[in-house]
Amino acid sequence: MDSEKWAEKVRQDFPALKKKRGGKPPIYFDNACTTLVPQTVIDAINDYYTGFPGCAGARSRHWFSQEVNDRIEGNEEKGIKGSRRIIKEFINAASEKEIIFTQNTSHAINIVALGYKFKPGDVVLLSDKEHNSNLLPWLRLQKKGVIKVDHVNTNEDGSFNLDALRQKLANNNVALVSMAYTTNLTGYTIPAEEIIKLAHAHGAKVLLDAAQTMSHRQIDVQKLDVDFLAFSIHKMCGPRGVGVLYGKRAYLGRAAHEEDETADVIEPAVLGGGTVGDTTYNSYSLLEPPERFEVGIQDYPGQIAAGAAVEYLQNIGIDKISGQMNRLNDFLTKELLKRYGDTGWFRILGPKDAGQRGGILTFEVKRPNAVGIAEELSDKNNVMIRDGVFCVHSYLNYICGEGWLRPKIPTEHKMIYRASLYFYSTIEECKVFLDTLDTIFKERSYI
Repeated sequence: MDSEKWAEKVRQDFPALKKKRGGKPPIYFDNACTTLVPQTVIDAINDYYTGFPGCAGARSRHWFSQEVNDRIEGNEEKGIKGSRRIIKEFINAASEKEIIFTQNTSHAINIVALGYKFKPGDVVLLSDKEHNSNLLPWLRLQKKGVIKVDHVNTNEDGSFNLDALRQKLANNNVALVSMAYTTNLTGYTIPAEEIIKLAHAHGAKVLLDAAQTMSHRQIDVQKLDVDFLAFSIHKMCGPRGVGVLYGKRAYLGRAAHEEDETADVIEPAVLGGGTVGDTTYNSYSLLEPPERFEVGIQDYPGQIAAGAAVEYLQNIGIDKISGQMNRLNDFLTKELLKRYGDTGWFRILGPKDAGQRGGILTFEVKRPNAVGIAEELSDKNNVMIRDGVFCVHSYLNYICGEGWLRPKIPTEHKMIYRASLYFYSTIEECKVFLDTLDTIFKERSYI
């Protein structure tokens, strides 16, 4: 089956793609923000609310509670694997106790930031294209005098600068390297294995923000030897409001009292119901991981559906997913450059090779009144892309100049747009996007 026919077939799994507005179907090119949801995942959510809408964990010992526990933690006797084990196997973690359910990637990163036992003078090293979720937690700690924040600047071609990393590791007291595995701005994936080896050789731990990576790349945390990995299920055909923090068991804790842990163990940032082994008026003990990090009533339907989403992607095939994304990005890149590449006011951000940008194509339009193109694409042909800063304010202010979103004179106007593709995107959709963009540029007298 050729790629287009295969894509048309899998599109049938997504109810949102069957909707129409103005007699036209949606063309959803905003997958880096959040992906669409297949019927199997929707069914998993509905099953909880209609069949067994109770609490999980050790709170209750009744029928509904057992049904929820089975679907999250598994039940071998019933042949139910459970979402935690499904995710554990998906990333090849050593233990299910290394899989912590969170609200999203941002929440997962903050768990590490607030629980890590930093020493005076410690440095947290970032890349220069971090999402705000992997920048603000560290800047706040720097503001409080807990750590220092430093950055590794990108090469001119958009690739990662390993030599700069070596220099930073050699010259700084780096305790933690925290970087986006795949940047949401350009889609470039950093050489994580090399980065981890270098960091470990200098005594630093590594946290990878894999929010943009999990949807199209098979990650083996043991092979990578990464210390912490954070990702969101909503970027991989799953429910909103559910994420995962993977951490090596040695860094998540084993003993009952968090204050008795070693310096390498992160402390829970929030305590309360569900995290506790026992309490008195003056003392408390904590459960083992992952429970000690999963405070309060959890998003049980979301956690159940997270397993369904991962199984769905496994059935589709990660290699097929990445292949389709690369094929579409290559097509779009060549067409856009052929049409506007020599105009001087259009440029694609990141590596020139589309194969290094996954499913993300971010471009700058530098013309008077360059705003509003995303709205026009949606209004004219239901084409959905994103504009703005994509939560990477720091880097865009660095390359474009602070205040670039509010230029003083029309000739300084520019706007940055991002089309992000996924395996259910098609060449035909790309053609509609290109033709609609062409129409808008002509109407604006750009071409």
